[in-house]
Amino acid sequence: MEEYKADYYQVIITVGGTLGYRLREKFSEFALHYSVKVVRGLEGRKVEFAVIVAKEKLDKTLDLIKNICMDPIITILPVSNFRDQVAKKAVRKVTLSEGASVSSLAELYDGVFLDKGSQVVGNAILHEGVRVGQNTFVGTGVIIRTGTTIGDNCHIGTGAIIGDNVQIGNNVNIEENVTIRSDVKIGDNVSIGTAANLESNITIKNKIRIGPLARIFNVGRKRANLESPSDRQVISTVIDDGTFVGSGAIVGGKVGKNVMVGSNAIVHTARIEPGVTIGSGAVVPFEGEVEEGLTVIGSPAKPISDYQKEKKLLKFLEDKYKDQIFDD
Repeated sequence: MEEYKADYYQVIITVGGTLGYRLREKFSEFALHYSVKVVRGLEGRKVEFAVIVAKEKLDKTLDLIKNICMDPIITILPVSNFRDQVAKKAVRKVTLSEGASVSSLAELYDGVFLDKGSQVVGNAILHEGVRVGQNTFVGTGVIIRTGTTIGDNCHIGTGAIIGDNVQIGNNVNIEENVTIRSDVKIGDNVSIGTAANLESNITIKNKIRIGPLARIFNVGRKRANLESPSDRQVISTVIDDGTFVGSGAIVGGKVGKNVMVGSNAIVHTARIEPGVTIGSGAVVPFEGEVEEGLTVIGSPAKPISDYQKEKKLLKFLEDKYKDQIFDD
């Protein structure tokens, strides 16, 4: 073997696939100084690591690299005037559990954890501290931002964007091009349809279905003009267990259990009691309330019985004044 005369050496390693994450995990484990950059060439996307090691650790480092990587491209360069310094911040690592897989086009930042059997495909991006549970699928083009947690047996569809500090439970299906903003809480057994939009600071509980193109919005502050501490209270939207939100519906406020919101209906910062049915296209106005078990339709939304009474009244008036109506 070539005799190494310098005190320190830079080892440059070019690898592809998930090997880069395995290598980074080992480098972090052994507290090695390294940098990473993405290299794109004729053979696709690869990751280039540069690590600086002392001469006495060089052979051991090369053995470590060769044990992890198949046919790595390795370049060794002497380094002069290098001062071995203690890292100023804790080194975090990417953790891939048994059976987890990552596409060579995906990017996983420090602190990402993938549990057993999870898959990250295509050019998905997982930011710092993201945790993904067992047997969860993350599709191509997905972006998951810092500190988000995703449970077991979930499906994150193509092009979905999930914001910071989102909590997603187990058995959640998020379809294509869904947007979930920061600090959202989603329970278990939830399905969110294509291109739906969930705004920040909302809570979606368990066994809920949100249809395609639906929008769940956050109500915001109690008052626009802040005159007292209570006016600063943020009123967050909460959708309770077993509720269905139809395609294109817009919902904000407090929605109780087992509510059905029809397609293209609007619930504008309202309180909806359990067991309510809101008809397609109905509009529940700002600060409106719908009592438990009612079915409401129209704009503004009213119980069906009220519309039936109005219909009878109109028929009575038409019959009584039909001569005057027709004369006009």
